[in-house]
Parts: sequence; structure tokens; C-alpha cells
Amino acid sequence: MTIQWHNSTCPYCGLGCGLSVGVENNKIVEIHGTEGHPVNHGRVCAIAANLPPVFDPGDRLTQPMIRANGELRPVTWEKAIKHTATELKRIIEKYGPGAVAFYGGAANLNEEYYLMNKLMKAAIGTNNMECSTRLCMASSAMGFVSTFGADAPPTCFADVEEADLFFIAGNNMAVSLPIMFQRVRSAKEKNGAKVIVVDPRKTETAAIADIHLQIWPGTDVALNNGLAHVLLKEGFIQEDRVTPYASGFNDLKEFLKDYPPSRVAEITRCPEEQIVEAARAIGRAKAMLTFWFQGYNHSTQAVFKNNTLHNLSLLTGNYCRPGAGPLSITGEANALGNRWVGALSHLLPGMRMVANSQHRREVADFWGIPIEKIQPTPGRSILDIIKGLHSGEIRALWVTTTNPVASLPDTKWVEAGLAKAELLIAQDIYHPTETSMLANVLLPAAQWAEKTGTFISSERRIQLEEKLIDPPGEAKPDYEIIWLVARAMGFEKEFPYNSPEEVFEEWKGLTKGRICDMGGVTYDRLRGSFGLQLPCPDEEHPGTPRLFANSRFPRPDGRAALLSRDYADPAEIPDEGYPFVLNTGKLVWHFNTRTRTGRVPRLNDQASENFIEIHPEDASSLGILEGDEIKVASRRGSVHGIARLTDRALQGTLFMTMHYGPATGGEEGTLANLVCNTAYDPHSKQPELKFTAVKITKRS
Repeated sequence: MTIQWHNSTCPYCGLGCGLSVGVENNKIVEIHGTEGHPVNHGRVCAIAANLPPVFDPGDRLTQPMIRANGELRPVTWEKAIKHTATELKRIIEKYGPGAVAFYGGAANLNEEYYLMNKLMKAAIGTNNMECSTRLCMASSAMGFVSTFGADAPPTCFADVEEADLFFIAGNNMAVSLPIMFQRVRSAKEKNGAKVIVVDPRKTETAAIADIHLQIWPGTDVALNNGLAHVLLKEGFIQEDRVTPYASGFNDLKEFLKDYPPSRVAEITRCPEEQIVEAARAIGRAKAMLTFWFQGYNHSTQAVFKNNTLHNLSLLTGNYCRPGAGPLSITGEANALGNRWVGALSHLLPGMRMVANSQHRREVADFWGIPIEKIQPTPGRSILDIIKGLHSGEIRALWVTTTNPVASLPDTKWVEAGLAKAELLIAQDIYHPTETSMLANVLLPAAQWAEKTGTFISSERRIQLEEKLIDPPGEAKPDYEIIWLVARAMGFEKEFPYNSPEEVFEEWKGLTKGRICDMGGVTYDRLRGSFGLQLPCPDEEHPGTPRLFANSRFPRPDGRAALLSRDYADPAEIPDEGYPFVLNTGKLVWHFNTRTRTGRVPRLNDQASENFIEIHPEDASSLGILEGDEIKVASRRGSVHGIARLTDRALQGTLFMTMHYGPATGGEEGTLANLVCNTAYDPHSKQPELKFTAVKITKRS
């Protein structure tokens, strides 16, 4: 049988790279980059190229299971759906709608999140709906909202080739976004673009930098304020050009007097001369493109980091034109889509807020329900859901396409919370995972290429993923599972769908007239293209590469906001008992909790064990040698790994990856989140995974 080739989109990071997928005998056998695709131009990263083994049936969850007498036992779909619906109804009737919660991963399709959002917020009547965007891009979203008035990333990937300065902060792009890194490096080589990298580590990305600001972890707010101070002082900013499109100039100018380079150098431990040099490079740039990632967002000051970075773009006019502006790229495939669908506890579909009465009215009218059914206060964030499990206020949690026991901070606390649930539903493609092993109900789901629906990438490009192969065993698409459970709960009228396209056509009605307008998007139109950039209000519209080109923003006065944001220390700082800072990140060979990539032999062979980077001088003072087994302990627990002595890390800091949980071959005690704290940014509720106070000892 010959290989049949199909165009598809990568299901991992938020770039939305085009993939050419080879199918033979209902099996994916080969994957390449799609030639001519505007995102990756035929390139493919190591993870995407090695996708075929994730479809193998080895650890796939292929039939529903219910726990009885302490054991998970196979059951029919009919029994699983009835049991799930009955238990959810029982808990709601006994404890109220607020006793149930949902948590999903960004691998879910837009159509699936729309269904779950409708089930939770319209049918059940609770806002306790969360997704892994809370761990990924919640701070970027709140940064956009507070500075520009809407969670609407304004730039596009084509801006990379137009920029003459890249400001890359908290983002080891070479590892986390290798396809985009190749485009940045190519622009540097071909166009002479300059690169500023802000990172506490000497990373692969920092290796191409003209200026590497190796700051102390968590001090980005002070750095950005210091850069803005120099720009003002040295005359790079013209007030009369800025104030027509940005408010708050005079307040910010006064505020920044407290951030001279001398003070910022003390806070960041970065040389004063280098801070001034970087500011001058920004001031002289014709088109600056800013990138940031989890090094920003995993912080108790994450939203302020975003705001102060946006200040630099607004002050220098690097906005609303080719090559200039903020380019936020999500760490997961559909992290923007699930925000626009409303899949966080404070959101409603179509970029609306539950706290806004007009927004609630619009959605309630569209769904044909009383406005009182939609609760006016935000629900719980995922960490607050875990707190609710501990307190008994949350009794049921439904989890899809994610692994919170491995991905959330303070692993043992999370594990203990989930163990207290009366009903834990794990809807996944694999078993066992750290989360599925605790479940009362297991529902086998189809994954990418086994179902049809849409993703939205970080440049607002909506693309259609079509079913290419059948899922194994009895696995079903998540959207089908959701509407079956909803109907079994008594919501037949609200969930009449028979296809994801029907769901899509309903959802897009809630985007009309919004920045995310999809009025001109249809499945048929997407089949004949590489996607469309939103907004796309009618079928003649070509899509919108860039937003706010007229320098008008969705705020009351039409201007963006320059915001004065003061620096503060992280929630947990080193002391005598815990003198080191632990930073966490990822490897090019693995994705997040390694639930999928840890099952791919070729990827796992590249990086199969946990390691801990430590500066040679710190290691020497502790008698630690290269390759020693060492233990890192915080106030919450301990983790162990192999010592790697390297000056990539600053003295006083350590680095570990997030990947090595026991369910995918890691030893017990090798998961970094065992030690991370649960403090979060008060505005975005995104946890501070990048800064934990720890101590180090040799492992006996």
C-alpha cells in the first residue's frame, strides 16, 4: 500500500507549523515540514519529526474504566457515560455547582473547549473551568489586556524578516521554539539584525546575542524600568510622538527617576555599562520585535514584566508596523484559541469577561439562557481548585489532555488534593500517567490526527486539523465524549451536535464584531489554505496579519497605557537554610511533562535522565563533582539528579528541566515540581515556577 500524504498542523507549540503527514494502512508512518507553509517553510523540529510513535497502542488508553474496590476495571462506554453523568449530578445536587471543576490541556481543539465552556458555565452554572494556559500564557494575556485593552497579540511571524532588533527575554528560543529561532538567526545573518537576550543562563539563544544581559532571576521589571530610564534620559523618546497613542507618559517619566542604571545594576547584578548599551541599541533600532516566554510568565511579577516590556515598545514607537511590536508565542498549540473560546475561569467566549454584565448578557442571550445562570464572579484558578479539593469545597474534577500531578507546582500537595476528590475523571490518550493513576473514571480520548477541529496559533492563524487515522480501540474524540456526558446529565437540548463543524459554526457566532471575528471562516475555506489570520469577518476577507495598524487600541480613550510598575522580590527568596535559587525549563527533545515524548524511543534516548546544572564554584564549595548524584530540597520536598558543572548557570543558581516524572520512566523523586512553590502572580494567577529557594547536598 502506498503512503498517502496529507497537510496538517503541528500539535505542540503555538507556532502552528505546517506538517506533511504520511499515512499507510491507517497508521502515521512519516512526518515532514510542509513546503511553502508561511510559518516553517518546510522545516520541522525534532519533536514533530518524531511524532509517529505516539500513536502506537502500547500505553494508549483504549477503553473506558471505572474504579471499583480500589481497582480500575474496563466498562462499556454506555456505563462509563451514565456513571460519569450520574456522579456529577449527585455532587451538584448535594454540594452545589461550585463543587465541580474542569481542567484541560491546550492540545484540546477549540470546538472541545467551546463545548466544555458551555457545559460548565451555561448548563451546570459554575465558572470553575481552567486550562493549562494558566501555566503558560495567562500573564501574557493579562499584560495585553492591561496595556492594550484586549488579549490580542498584534504582530505576526512575517515581522521577523522585517525587524532590525530582536529583544528576547526569558526565552531560550533555540530549545523551546527551534523553528522560530532558525528564522531569527537567518534574519540576523541576512539582514544584519541585532539581538539582545535577557536570560539568567548562557543559553543556546544567548550564544547568537550581540548583547546578553545575564540578570539575576526574576529581576526583569527593574531591568525594563532601567532601560526606559536611559531611553528618556538620553533623548531617544519624543513625548509628542508617544502621547497621541499612549497614555500615562508623564506619570511614567516621573516614576522612572527611581530606576537609574546604577540602582538597576545592583538589583539585576548586570553591569551598568551593559544596561546603557542595551538601551542605546533599542533607541537606535528602526524596528524592534520583542519575544518573551515562561522566563517572564512563571513569576509573581509576571504581568508587570509584560507591562514594562510593552512600555519599551510604546515609548520607542515600535508598534503597529512591520517588524515592530510584541510577538508572544505560546508554549502549547492552542493556548490562544482556548483563551478566545473562554476556557479560563474569568472568561466567556469571544474575548469576554464573566465579571462584565454586558458580556454575560450577550452570551446568555446567544445561548438562550437566563443571565443569572452565568455566575458574575470568576471561578477558581487551577491552584485554587486544588486548594478546594483539600478543603472539600471542590468534590469533582474533570481533567482532559493534561497531567496536572506532574505539571503543577508542589507535586505532593497536588497529588494529595486529587486523591481527596469524590470524582476524578481523567480523559486522556495514555494510561498510566501521574494523574490517571489517581482517577475514579478513565475515558479514552482520540488525539491529534485522530479527530477533526481547529487550532489558533500565536499569530492568530486559525487552521483546520482533519482526522487522518482512526483512534485505537474504543477511544473517542473529546468533543463526542463531552456532548455524550452533557446529554446524559439532561442537557439534550443544549448539546444537539453531531459533528465538530456544527460546534464551530455555533461558536463563531459569538465572535461577530470582536477582534477574534471568524465570520469569514469555514471548514471548507480552511481546507483550501494554510489558515486565516483573525479577525476575518467575511468570506471575501483575506485575514489580518497585524492589529492596531491605525494606532487605535480597545481602551476607553483609544490609547494604549504606559504603566508604572515597581520591582518586588519573588515570593520566596534565598536565605541561610535555602541559599540557592532553582530555575526550571525544558529540553529540545521533550515537551512539558514528557507524557508523549517520553514514550518515543528516539527522543528519550537523547535525554533519558534528570540532571541539575550547578556553577563549578558552587560545586567546589560543596564537594560536588561532575556526575555526582545530588539532592535539591525546598520547604516542600526534594528532588535528585545528576550534577552537571557548568558556568551556564550564575553562581547561586541551579537549573533543572520539568520533564522527568515517574510515569514516563523517570525515577521517583526526579520531577522538578516536587520542590516548586505555589505562589502566583496576583493578577494572572500564574505560578512562580522559575524561582524557588533550595539547598543542595550530595545524595547518600
